[in-house]
Amino acid sequence: GFNTYRFSVEWARIEPEDGRFDPAALRHYRRMVEVVAAAGLTPMVTLNHFTLPLWLARRGGWRAPEAPAAFARYCREVVSALGDAVTWYCTINEPGVVAFGGYLGAWGFPPGTRSLDAWEASIRGLIAAHRQGRAAVKEIRPEARVGATHSMQEWSANPAGRPVLDYLRRMNEDVFLEASAEDDFVGVQTYTRQRIDLPAPAGRLADVALGSRFGRRLLAQVLRSGALARVRPRALRRAAKPERLTQMGYEFWPEAVAATVRRAASLLPGRDIIVTEHGVATADDAERIEFIRRGLVALHGVMAEGLPLRGYVYWSALDNFEWARGYSMSFGLIGVDRRSMERSVKPSARFLGEVARSNRLIVPG
Repeated sequence: GFNTYRFSVEWARIEPEDGRFDPAALRHYRRMVEVVAAAGLTPMVTLNHFTLPLWLARRGGWRAPEAPAAFARYCREVVSALGDAVTWYCTINEPGVVAFGGYLGAWGFPPGTRSLDAWEASIRGLIAAHRQGRAAVKEIRPEARVGATHSMQEWSANPAGRPVLDYLRRMNEDVFLEASAEDDFVGVQTYTRQRIDLPAPAGRLADVALGSRFGRRLLAQVLRSGALARVRPRALRRAAKPERLTQMGYEFWPEAVAATVRRAASLLPGRDIIVTEHGVATADDAERIEFIRRGLVALHGVMAEGLPLRGYVYWSALDNFEWARGYSMSFGLIGVDRRSMERSVKPSARFLGEVARSNRLIVPG
């Protein structure tokens, strides 16, 4: 019942050395596109998903002055090789995660820099690369639809935590959404909601800190240490109900995707929106079905409001390699036995496939 398959191409394979493109790698991805199309699916190709060629990483990655132009050159090669079978392109996957996780050092992503300066420089580089990459795709395939995909969360805060919420959401989401104002679509990727509840003294300190560069440097150190998440006031901790968590440690809150779609629509009114990722890491497939169903019910409300939500792509088709967590997370609609490589279609895939096939969602009770 599915009609779209989103997958990524790997820059490091395609351009293993600066300016040298591997014809075999390009043929490999061309064959992938042909197989997807032959199966009756629309290929949606992501041009960069976190990783960089080693030669560019050694020059500073997204901080390197030449990174945006290098990315645009690579985009031209890929789009030319894939041909007219691909009409949907995502430029950069979750640029806010790349910047925050890798250049501020919050999650230990490569390159592992740990400074406010590196974080801000990577944001500028990613924005420039997205814009130049989008232009490169349009140059080769003017008819293609091009956009970035954005990691977004449903945010909440107590009054003391509000300044930090506004700053983090601005740096991780809004600057990249604003850079997508000319995109053909906005890709929204949401898994949970984020709460920032601080005691009043910490909130006052954060508010003052955000008013100066020195203070923002200190706040950056706090952010990358993870200390912020541990200072919720005792009264709020007592009042909070125990959270239902996913394998990733996220709050089980599928409805967050409706809040993020609404926010994207408010920042970029009239722009088409596609949920390019929404999913859950769980070993219990009944939970996955619940997550999908609840998310779709919430998104149905968004559509009823007249917002231009045009599609939904679950993450992920297969149990995948989830970066630093390896194969320990179970996101897939299709299970993969890593010893035999045997695939098994899960009930959640049947459920979502039937929704896609019938174009309707039946909600129990």
